Amino acid sequence: MDANSVTAICATVIAVASLAVSITEARASRRHNFQSVRPLLSLDCFRMNSGMAGIRIRNAGLGPAIIRVTTLYLDGEELGPWEKQVVDPLRDTFAVWPNFSSLRPGKPIPVGQELIILAVEEYDPARDAEFWAAVTQRIRIHVQYESIYGNERQEAWFEGSPPHRNSLNWQQGGAAGSSTDNDAQVEPSQSLQ
Repeated sequence: MDANSVTAICATVIAVASLAVSITEARASRRHNFQSVRPLLSLDCFRMNSGMAGIRIRNAGLGPAIIRVTTLYLDGEELGPWEKQVVDPLRDTFAVWPNFSSLRPGKPIPVGQELIILAVEEYDPARDAEFWAAVTQRIRIHVQYESIYGNERQEAWFEGSPPHRNSLNWQQGGAAGSSTDNDAQVEPSQSLQ
């Protein structure tokens, strides 16, 4: 082998190695870009001291969520998508007509945004007992969404809430302690992806 052949072989090896590194870097960069805009939706029920109570959806991810499919269930029966014509008959059964926001396919939910999708503005425990029972026990919502890349479909579920308790057993030995916090009446998150 002469010097020109060795130089040509070395140049070819370097070019192939460079191509392999470039392909690996491009894949890693693409994977990073997908992960850096990944949304994470959560749905939960809430009661605030301001008087508002209902269901909200939040995007706690790193990128906007694009709604693809929503499904409302009432008492285990599928009613249809979370849209006005499906939810209005349910809204009509409550003492006060709750506010409503639809989740139509293609609707974006930006990073950090909270959207209240069903709520009464001035919750009254006696008047709105049926509303709260529906929110915490009867209504289930399934949301399918994806990132702006549209590369993978994700899911979030709203599955109500356990009953709110004012007293808990805080000490060992059975002595009951009281846990009444009038400033924090937010129900726990139910279903994340």
